[in-house]
Amino acid sequence: MSSAYGEIVAAAALLVGTVLICAGLPKAFKSGAFAAQIADGVVPGRLTSFLALLISSLELAAGVLLLVGLAAPVRLRQVGAGLAVFLFVLFLVALASAYARGRHIACACFGGNSELEMVGAHSIVRTALLLALAIVAVFPAPGGRAFDVAGFAAILAALVAMTSELTRLLGRLRRATAAIVEQLAADSAATDQAEVR
Repeated sequence: MSSAYGEIVAAAALLVGTVLICAGLPKAFKSGAFAAQIADGVVPGRLTSFLALLISSLELAAGVLLLVGLAAPVRLRQVGAGLAVFLFVLFLVALASAYARGRHIACACFGGNSELEMVGAHSIVRTALLLALAIVAVFPAPGGRAFDVAGFAAILAALVAMTSELTRLLGRLRRATAAIVEQLAADSAATDQAEVR
């Protein structure tokens, strides 16, 4: 296996591990708020507290295993990556289900509820890209040089963020364009009716 490929695998592990820790910490510290978010039609009410605690714990465990696995035996990284794959598949199914049903709810990806974190194409794309990176991190690869790994991780993070943000912005552009076309059609119809009279 080439050293460049090993560095890509390590960078994927670094990025996914960091994202999972950053996502799990707010949920762990504010588990009540996170439970309320997932209770909004995503899971049955009586399970929300348990699932909120379980999800944040699994995210933190996967993140720690991925990061520790960069310096420790590769098996730790692979276990963390496998857990991350499992979590991202669940998240992807939940997000796609909510989006397909037209639910306008917070994705709760990072424990927040701002407009930028509403369930939409951008959150689905971001989760799919993180799933792909988690799958890459499962593969065995020798550790790379720390500088190269950090550089690859930064590039991967930028790609994930840019793709997710581009998807969100294109969705807004599509809606704005549809509104303009609709208004032009209404104006044209009104003009035609005025000419007929």
